[in-house]
Amino acid sequence: MKIQYCRSSNLCIVNIICIEVIIMQNRLHSHRFVGRTTLNDGHIHEYSGTTSANPDTPGHIHYMVGQTTFEDGHIHRYSLRTGPSIPVNGGHTHYYYAATSFEDGHIHYLYGYTNIYDQ
Repeated sequence: MKIQYCRSSNLCIVNIICIEVIIMQNRLHSHRFVGRTTLNDGHIHEYSGTTSANPDTPGHIHYMVGQTTFEDGHIHRYSLRTGPSIPVNGGHTHYYYAATSFEDGHIHYLYGYTNIYDQ
């Protein structure tokens, strides 16, 4: 910030010049995830996808939405919020755990960690 003062008799003029620098430390990012559900009703399902894009701020979370693979004549849907960021190897990951939708008389659970995002 640069401040300039000018005096003329009883009049005082102040010019303030601001230069703002924006550092993109908190840019949006997302994570990939892949896994298998728990074994329920004699089968498992697989799932994969990409989380929502969120700023890289301490303790941030992401959202995961999708559907499992088709097994035993049906699919399951899931929609969840990850846990907060966990620092690891110069980057971070997120833990997730949720139940799938109820289909064909049962549910499955999915859980794991997203891939590591390194700034």
